[in-house]
Amino acid sequence: MKKLTTSVLLVVVTSSFALVNAQEIKKDTILREQSIGEVVITGALGLTKKADAQTAAVQVVSSDQITAASNPNAVLALQGKVSGVTITNTNSSVTGTPKIQIRGMRSLTGNNNALVVIDNVISSAAALNQLAPELIESMNILKGSQAAALYGSDGVNGVVLVNTKKGSKGRLKVTYNGSMDFESVLNTPERQRNYGQGWYAGKINVENGSWGAPFSGPLGGQMVPYGIPLADVNNDGVIEVNIDDNTPTPDEASSIMSTYAPNGKNNVKDFFQVGTVTQNGVTANIGDENSYLLMSVDHLQREFVVADDKLKRLSAFLKAGTKFGKWSFDAIVNYTRQTTNTTDSGLYEDLLQSSVDIPITAYKDYPDNGYAWNIYYQNPYWAIKHQRYNTTTDRLNLVGSVGYKINKNIDVLYRSNLQYIGAFNNQWNDGWSSAINTTPAAIASSYFQSTSSQNRYYGDLLVNFNYDLTDDINMKLNVGHNFQNFAYTTTSAGGSGLIIPGLYQVWNLANPSNPYGLDNQRGSYNSHAVFANLDLGYKDFLYLTATGRNEWNSVLSTSEQSYFFPSVGASFIPTKAFNFGGEALSYMKIYGNISGTANSSSVGAYSIRNYFGLGTGFPFTANGGLSFVNPTGQTSGNIRAEKVSKKEVGLSLGFWNNRVLLNGAVYQDDTTDMITDTNTSIASGISILRTNIGKLRNRGIDADITVTPLKSDNFRWDIGANLTTYSMDVLEIAPDTDRVAIGGSSLVGVYAVKGMKGLQLMGTDFVRDDQGRIIVDRTTGRPTVTSTLQNLGSTNPRYLWGFNTSINYKGFKLTATADWRVGGKMTTEILQNMAFNGTLPESGNFDREAGFIMPNSSYLLNGQYVANTEVSYQYPGATGNALYDGVEYYYQNQFNTVGSNHVFSGSYFKLREVALSYTFSADMLRNSGLTGITLGVHARNPFVKYSDSNRNFADPETSTGTGNAQGYAGVTQYPSIKSYGFSVNVNF
Repeated sequence: MKKLTTSVLLVVVTSSFALVNAQEIKKDTILREQSIGEVVITGALGLTKKADAQTAAVQVVSSDQITAASNPNAVLALQGKVSGVTITNTNSSVTGTPKIQIRGMRSLTGNNNALVVIDNVISSAAALNQLAPELIESMNILKGSQAAALYGSDGVNGVVLVNTKKGSKGRLKVTYNGSMDFESVLNTPERQRNYGQGWYAGKINVENGSWGAPFSGPLGGQMVPYGIPLADVNNDGVIEVNIDDNTPTPDEASSIMSTYAPNGKNNVKDFFQVGTVTQNGVTANIGDENSYLLMSVDHLQREFVVADDKLKRLSAFLKAGTKFGKWSFDAIVNYTRQTTNTTDSGLYEDLLQSSVDIPITAYKDYPDNGYAWNIYYQNPYWAIKHQRYNTTTDRLNLVGSVGYKINKNIDVLYRSNLQYIGAFNNQWNDGWSSAINTTPAAIASSYFQSTSSQNRYYGDLLVNFNYDLTDDINMKLNVGHNFQNFAYTTTSAGGSGLIIPGLYQVWNLANPSNPYGLDNQRGSYNSHAVFANLDLGYKDFLYLTATGRNEWNSVLSTSEQSYFFPSVGASFIPTKAFNFGGEALSYMKIYGNISGTANSSSVGAYSIRNYFGLGTGFPFTANGGLSFVNPTGQTSGNIRAEKVSKKEVGLSLGFWNNRVLLNGAVYQDDTTDMITDTNTSIASGISILRTNIGKLRNRGIDADITVTPLKSDNFRWDIGANLTTYSMDVLEIAPDTDRVAIGGSSLVGVYAVKGMKGLQLMGTDFVRDDQGRIIVDRTTGRPTVTSTLQNLGSTNPRYLWGFNTSINYKGFKLTATADWRVGGKMTTEILQNMAFNGTLPESGNFDREAGFIMPNSSYLLNGQYVANTEVSYQYPGATGNALYDGVEYYYQNQFNTVGSNHVFSGSYFKLREVALSYTFSADMLRNSGLTGITLGVHARNPFVKYSDSNRNFADPETSTGTGNAQGYAGVTQYPSIKSYGFSVNVNF
């Protein structure tokens, strides 16, 4: 795959250069396109500059690029389109939350996500996730450190600056946008298809294991019972199952019957339904020279691939502005209500606890049975009906700004923003019990509810100066003040034991939980800042930008609350300075900058003010006495913000009237005073102390190329590619250790290791001889395992490639986006579960009854290691089929305790989007009352290829939680989704 993709890229680029050069470029017949340096770009705090004057890397993503394939999620629509940007998703479910990261990591314990700014006020990726993509005019990706420096600590990880559309000049215009998508599961883990349900080589009807008899044996093809009996056939008051062998009980005659053979091509995938996503939006806008008004209402509904999991979102958006005299006013009101209704996140794990012969969908008719084909993991259809999580979220965003132009050189602007997020969550679990004579235990009923709110105020005061100091030198100076205040509260209640089944109220609980055991909290913090931005321009080819910001953050101690952010950068355009290049070299820009920023995101409100918590014994006396607990994890009272110094150098080139554009940047970020969790003696009363220890270095390269090989009046073909490569070096860490745990599982952890590049996966490994063979015992065939953690590979990818193309012919438009990740390791607990239950492909792709010889192994003989070709793995104490039992024992008890077995490559190739649309010409719509119609079809993720070692275990772009443990996926992530759909756009 690597050679193929590289070859394709080389052919495309070289052919494009040849085609561009081959076309005759005549000055009198072809107009030179607007110089790319003259394009005005909105940057930090809403300040606008020409592209020439940008002294840091900024990339603009247009509305057409965002909406090309009707992706309802504007964050995910960025994938593959911007160098330096990686996007991961906690889950593909309706509640999945994408994370945006620009140019890697700068902190181990703090936030590494990019800042999202919508209409010049600080927002979040969650808010962008809920913003209708059709309302977005552009997304400006501020990758360079100086571009984001004015945002202070909030902008330390780069900025995604979103500009929404305004009302346009002229008469009232109304636009309808609609689309419908059909979603399906892209893939599920590959599983062995030679052995069926059972344990120790026998068919046991209620086991989750795939350690049964071979399908090729005597039992193969016969009708056999599966799962817990559905009735008490002999009316003895007990539902009897046999958990020892395949001898049926009388009650098992009522079990679901099916052929002992693989149940279809993929019985897990058959569980999922075809989901739908429906989007409808109406926008009206009007404007003139001095005023504008835009109003929009959008509705989205998603029926997920898991039955009854749903998302509904209704949003209303109003944006208006006016100017009269020296005054200007702008306002935005955006309200969104989103409701989600989902089942328990453990459903996918329950589903994978099945062998390939289980007739999973047959249990759809029995959703009131807590357990189905096994007695250990719950019936997924039970979970769908009886375990529900409902959340309603209201989001209100108010933005207002007032400007006053003092004279032609000076103006003042005050911009304020109030954001409110209110969420109500209720979740319930119905109870279940059975007369079965063994496990499973009864399922206890429960109900919990919570109400949370977040309030954020953001305000900027800006005074702007614009002077021509001489005929050749222009100066722009912006000075201002920023204030932010964030307040939050959460109130929870709940417990177990629904007195009246199906009545989900706290007062209906037999065992209410004590408040100390629930999430009940409130808090607030704020920050102040003063800042200045100076832009100097000499003629039209030399620019200098200097910024400074001093910030005071309340989460730190008084002595550490203040920190200063300086930056300076310059850009030079030689093609304008020396008037060289001609037709071949249309444009050249060289830029560079240095900056200092800080990051205190890993210090929460009140973290440095240690307080006691209520103990689990509360109240521990009849008189209601209180017990208190000192938290074992604390933050140093003198903790400082992490300091991040950044350097960047970039080059932009345009060839043949900008028909070929190249942009590249090299950068280095150094983090000092890194905030790290260190282990302390429990004798001190705490076990973990968060303090300033360590240094990181993050460096890399971004590069983009855009080529227009063919262009005429009716035809245009654009090709683009981008490259991202970066690495993080752990330079220093806590003095008493060489590594710090970031996350992961008990088997494979994610660590930052001193002297290593990127985060490392660490776990045990087999001991090997000098030829790399696994050393086994000559008698038992059992391998030797290391006693200490070994480095199993970096989670950091070597390269991230993105590819895109667009072909326009008359009214037709074809677009496609793909990306390719090379390198980086990952791990998932799904693989661990599959090894235990016998569905892992390599555990069944041989004759288990013939035993198991460790592949590529050796043993010690006469002082030398010789290849092992005859010693099978022995099960200690086996009483049945010793060779078969040895296979089972190995995968459950040794394979599953060796970390290296659970690490695989995170490489992939993804065709992200393909879209074809047709726009009717004005002549075709004459006298129809319509000004435009565009019809389209599209596909998202229609083709995905993982590395050979990743047999669909997990998507490398998924991650567990929202932390920094990259390369680790748990068991609750649903498989990735592909979708096909159509769209319509009508203008009135």
